[in-house]
Amino acid sequence: MLNIFDKIVELDKGFSKLADALMSDQRREKVSKIRYESGKVLHVAAFLLLRIALLEVYGINEPVVFEYSDNGKPVLRDHPHIHFNLSHCKYAVACAISDSEIGVDVQDIRSVSDTVAKRVLTAEEYAGFIATSTPDEYFCEIWAVKEAHLKQTGQGIGAVMSEFSAGSILKKTVFRGKDYYCCVSEPDAKIRYVDINDFDMLKKNH
Repeated sequence: MLNIFDKIVELDKGFSKLADALMSDQRREKVSKIRYESGKVLHVAAFLLLRIALLEVYGINEPVVFEYSDNGKPVLRDHPHIHFNLSHCKYAVACAISDSEIGVDVQDIRSVSDTVAKRVLTAEEYAGFIATSTPDEYFCEIWAVKEAHLKQTGQGIGAVMSEFSAGSILKKTVFRGKDYYCCVSEPDAKIRYVDINDFDMLKKNH
C-alpha cells in the first residue's frame, strides 16, 4: 500500500507544532534538529502518513518508534513484521507499507545536468536521455525507480546506479504527479491520496 500526500502548499507554518502530540519523542527530537521549517513540515508529514497507514491497515494507533538495521534502514521497534519506507521531496510525501520488504521514492521534476545523468543512467538510458524532448521528466522517472529499488533491497547510496537499468526492475508501480514522479517497489500497488483532513482523523483517534 502507498500513501501519498501532494498538497504540501496547503500546510501552514504551524503544522509541525500542531502535529507535535502525534509524534514519538524520537521523531520529535529529530524534527527539532532540522533547521528550516519546510524541512520540519516534510518530516512530520511523512511520519503522519505512516501513522495513517498503520491505523488503516493494521489497526495500530500509536506514535511508533524506529530502530535501524546494520545498513541504516529504519524498522518499527515494536512491530518488526511490518515493513515500511518513507520519502519526500518539495512537492510530495510518500509512505509505503507492506508485510515484506518495500521501498518508495518520490522525486521533484527539475533540471538535471549532463554530469549527473551520466552518473545515474546506463549507456542505453543515457542515449534516451539525450534524445528525448523532455530530459528532466525522463531522468526523474528513472531515478525514482532505481532509488525505490535500492531502498527496498537496503543497498542505499553504496550502489552504483549506472550499473543496472530501471527497465530490469520488474516489481514496481511508477506514476507521475503534477510536479513529481513516484515509484514503489510493488506491482499494482494500492495508492491512497491522503487529504489534509486525514491528519485531523489521527488527532480525533489520539
